[in-house]
Order: sequence, then C-alpha cells, then structure tokens
Amino acid sequence: MKLAFKLFVAAVGLALFVWFVQRAGVGEIVRAFQNLGWFAPVVLLPFALVYLLDTLGWRFAFGEIGVPGVGFGTLVRIRWAGEAISAVLPSAYIGGEATKVHLLHKLGVPRVQGASSVVAGKTAQVFAQVAFIAIGAVAGAANLPEQSPARVGMLAITAMATCIVASLFWLQQRGMFRTLAALLPLRALRKRAESLRQLDDRIFEFYRKDRGHFLLSTATYFGGWMADTIEILLVSHLLGMPIDFSQALAVEAFIGVAKALGIFVPGALGVQESGIVFLCYLFGLPPALGVSYAIIRRGRDVVYAAIGGVFLYAAGLSFRDRMAPIGEASV
Repeated sequence: MKLAFKLFVAAVGLALFVWFVQRAGVGEIVRAFQNLGWFAPVVLLPFALVYLLDTLGWRFAFGEIGVPGVGFGTLVRIRWAGEAISAVLPSAYIGGEATKVHLLHKLGVPRVQGASSVVAGKTAQVFAQVAFIAIGAVAGAANLPEQSPARVGMLAITAMATCIVASLFWLQQRGMFRTLAALLPLRALRKRAESLRQLDDRIFEFYRKDRGHFLLSTATYFGGWMADTIEILLVSHLLGMPIDFSQALAVEAFIGVAKALGIFVPGALGVQESGIVFLCYLFGLPPALGVSYAIIRRGRDVVYAAIGGVFLYAAGLSFRDRMAPIGEASV
C-alpha cells in the first residue's frame, strides 16, 4: 500500500508536470531562459542567500553548546545534501532530515543531539513560515478585489497553519517520539524506547532553557523566507515584467503552501508549477511571467539539487543509500 501510494502521487505529479510543459509549450520554455541571457546565473544568487540563512537558523537550533568541531561551511554542505534528498525523493522531507543526522553522526555528533537540532530547527522554520504566510496573506488581500473569495481562503490557510504549529509545540512538549511509539506500537520503536525518551527530553529542554536560541533560529529562518521573495522580484525585472514587493511577497508565501500540498510528490513536480501559474493569474500578474518564473524556478531547483547530490556523494552516500540514515536517525 505504501509503495502503491508513492507510485500514485509520483504519477500524479508527473502528469501535472507534463500537462504544464504541454500547456506552456517547448518554445516558451526555451524563450524563458533565452530572455534572461547572460543574467541567468544571477537568478541563482537569492536562493544561495536562503541556504545560508537557513543553515544559520539550523545552527541556532543546536542551542548554546553549538556543534563543536563542525564549522559553518560543513553545516552548509550537510544541509545542502539533505535538501537534495528532500527535493528528489518522495519522503515528505523525512529522508532529508534523517540524512543530516546521519552525516553529522559521521563527524562525531551524537545522534540524539543531531536529531533534536533537526526537529527544533524544522519547528522554528515552520513557525517562521506561518508568520511569512500571514504577512503574505495581508499583502495578497491588498492586491485582490474586496469581494474576492480568495481573501477568505488566505485567512483560512493562515489559521490552519497556525493550528499546525500550535499542535507541533504541544506534541513536542508532551513527547513527540514517545507519543509516536504509543500510537504505533512497532517493535523497532520499542527497541529504541530509551533513545526516543532522551530525544524528547533534549527537545523539551531546548525550548524550556534556551528560548533565546529558538527565537534567533525562528528569526533567521524568517529572514530566509523573506530572502526567497527577492528571486521573483529579480526575475520579473530581468524579464521586463516588473512587479512590486507586495505582489512578490504574496506569490512567494503561497508558493510554499502549494508545495506543501504536493509534499509526497518528488520535488512537488507539477504541483509547484501549476501553483505558480495559478497564483500569478489570481493576483493579476502577466501570464507570461507565471509560466516563465515556474520554468526558471524549476531550473534553479535542478541546479541546487545537483550540487547537493555532489555533496552527498562526497560524504560517501548516494540517493540509493537514503534508507540507511532514515532507519538510524532515531537511534
């Protein structure tokens, strides 16, 4: 059933992507890159800033003790490799996060410390994203007609995301992994009961005793979400279809929502492209911008995933080995 579901969502994503390519036309795809000309590599720079800020946010999630013996550059490469896994494989980000824990362990970082930093960092990132979506909803509402039903939809999505974050905090205070072991009485979880208890305790202690670093982590991740807005602003100007910051903010905030809907589709293939085109239509932006940006953004994703793959192989892993770190992440 699990394999059938993965194959189904992958097929849906691929069908959406094929539909998108056919609708855009191969000629339009080629023109999207040709219109950038020599400025094409410049489009990759905003996302590099996002990676740096997100890595710094993860670094704060280790708390005051930090990561002795692991420099910031190494953390960037580890995170990049993990993101490559998340971008390529339909593992709902779990594979990428487990890979980070595994690569840290190879450098001597205890698994409990690595896993707790990943959980706390992901929570901070989601918390920051909810704040970003809320601001994007306000910006989006300002760009929509007063009677547009999309306004209500944006508020509903923001409220739902807020509830998800509140649930995450409640679950982690209660003991997320202990709760998981109770709900899913699997033998593998019972064997790791003590390790799971230690992991829950470490996460709870981080929130209770090191709130300053959690707030720094959240603020830095929020900076990463804001930096992602620069990309569509830059692309729109390079393509000669400039948009203002509030429009860019609204589109970028809800691209994240669209990707979340395609979380089980490899790279949100097709879902992301369709979402971008729809959002540009919703906010009254030029259709050509929506198609071009969707294509350019996918190209950027491919480049960054390829670089992450290089870091993954340099660390002695491959996409084929992804199940090993997943199974060991909580040990």
